[in-house]
Amino acid sequence: MQFNRSKCSIINNLDELPSVSGFLAVGNFDGVHFGHQQLIKEGNKRKEVSVLTYEPHPLISLDKVQEPFLLSTLNEKISLLEHYSVKKVIVLNFGSEIFQMSPEVFIKVIIKEKINPEGVIIGFDHHFGKERRGDAGLLKKMGEKFGFDVIIFPEVKIGNKAVKSSGIRKFLRKGEIGNVYKFSGHPYLIEGKVVKGDGMGRSLGYPTANIQLDSKYKLLPDEGLYSSIVEIHNEEFPAMLYIGSSPTFGINQVKIEVHIMGFSGHIYGERIKCFVYSLVRKKKFFSSEKSLKENIGRSKEETLKSLKEVYKWESQLRKSRN
Repeated sequence: MQFNRSKCSIINNLDELPSVSGFLAVGNFDGVHFGHQQLIKEGNKRKEVSVLTYEPHPLISLDKVQEPFLLSTLNEKISLLEHYSVKKVIVLNFGSEIFQMSPEVFIKVIIKEKINPEGVIIGFDHHFGKERRGDAGLLKKMGEKFGFDVIIFPEVKIGNKAVKSSGIRKFLRKGEIGNVYKFSGHPYLIEGKVVKGDGMGRSLGYPTANIQLDSKYKLLPDEGLYSSIVEIHNEEFPAMLYIGSSPTFGINQVKIEVHIMGFSGHIYGERIKCFVYSLVRKKKFFSSEKSLKENIGRSKEETLKSLKEVYKWESQLRKSRN
């Protein structure tokens, strides 16, 4: 899942908005979850699909959140959207010009005059324009006026639960990684830049890459050790991902670090992707470095076992060697 800038337009000036052929999917697409994927799939049955999304997230621009809540940063969102057969991603700067724009003007100027798709596909509950007054019904009515098709995509459920970004956030906050995976339709993605750490992992015999997030609003799983697949330079490696402080060493600062198995290159300053599959253990205090090291060894075996079950790592490894 590489960020292909040739497929992405980040727009600060409305005059730079590109036109697209086929269908335009409009929404926040936070987490690019299973419902979003089905919406894109439905559009692709008719024509190729491009996406119009916003940055920053409207809740951030409107100063309505103070704590982490994003399921996907911009880079993560684009990576996921491209993976699900989106032709182009248009990222609209959600500044005052946009959130003060009436929904009617948004449809007329942004969608019809600037982007001019053959059709628009929108979730049944998506709202847009000033004070979120625009909805699927208004879009349908104005689509008839301006001559573009509109698909209103219905609610998607798994079992009896609706697939929503807000629901996945709740699963993540409660530590229900299995449900995060199930309702997202993909393992949880954490992407960031590798920065220099304190070297404690190396001193224990398990060197780690420390990850700096793109946004302070990125929502993380509970503190603990997770099985992960890490993508570096288009190659994938099994990994142990740790999120949390280091109580054994008396360090209270929460950090994100990953021990990548089978990789020994220098990647300071580079971007990596970590796909989170399952919780191996919660954060724990160890009485000594020795007991911590022994636990890491056991956790490594548990991680590999977990990845064999959920990711079929050995099969992927054989493929990469052929």
